[in-house]
Amino acid sequence: MIRVRHFRKGVRILHSYVTRRPLDPELARDLHVWGLRARIWQSNIMRKPLDVQLHHEFNLWAQYGIDEGMENPHRRITEQAIQRMNLNPDDRILDLACGGGLASRFMAASLSGSGQVIGMDVSDGMARGARARGSQFNNLTYLCGSAQQIPFRESFFTKVLSVEAFYYFESQERALAELYRVMASGGRLFVLICLYTDHTDSLRTVNSVNVPVHVRSIAEYKAMLRSGGWVGIAAEEFVRKPEPGRKPDVHDRALLLSAQKPA
Repeated sequence: MIRVRHFRKGVRILHSYVTRRPLDPELARDLHVWGLRARIWQSNIMRKPLDVQLHHEFNLWAQYGIDEGMENPHRRITEQAIQRMNLNPDDRILDLACGGGLASRFMAASLSGSGQVIGMDVSDGMARGARARGSQFNNLTYLCGSAQQIPFRESFFTKVLSVEAFYYFESQERALAELYRVMASGGRLFVLICLYTDHTDSLRTVNSVNVPVHVRSIAEYKAMLRSGGWVGIAAEEFVRKPEPGRKPDVHDRALLLSAQKPA
């Protein structure tokens, strides 16, 4: 039945092309999605760098509105993480792999004076959607870029937050080195994730995405930060207690890693 439906859509697209008539909105959207899927397939087959694969994969997520859909499960743990950041009015904050921009908007609303938030994502589709949702903030900017090549000068940011994304980075060590470069002396790093080996329930999500992910323990992450020159390393778990009538979720347990660049 699905194949028949796709065949009919293909015939309608071909008819529009032959008659030079514009596609109706539903067909135009389907054609765009097929194009995104083709780019994912091509990048996998040709073994493109992971950043290219992530770009195509998360553009597809943005097309389907998954970025907006993730805001509700991420809201509680994101708010808890931001509370630990002790934001200052003049902070320059990087929201790395910002997705739909939820954390960026929360932080922008907390700043005043010369403070600013930069939301950056490897997907231009994600960045575009986040920009539209945060248009009311004049201290918030979004751009498309890689965690392994952050387009800012050394020592620019006073704080960095990354929510539910660090396990996607191809080289976590290289990403940490780049964050160290753009972090000001005494600046603080916060990495929030729900996928790590100590959270055994999270391991079932590994195969739910079409890109490879890193799965490490709390101890391994702390050792990685330490070897990268970070100090004041801490790990805190946010655990949500079961509630009657509420379905358990992988986001009921999250890990917040924090560290500081030496002053």
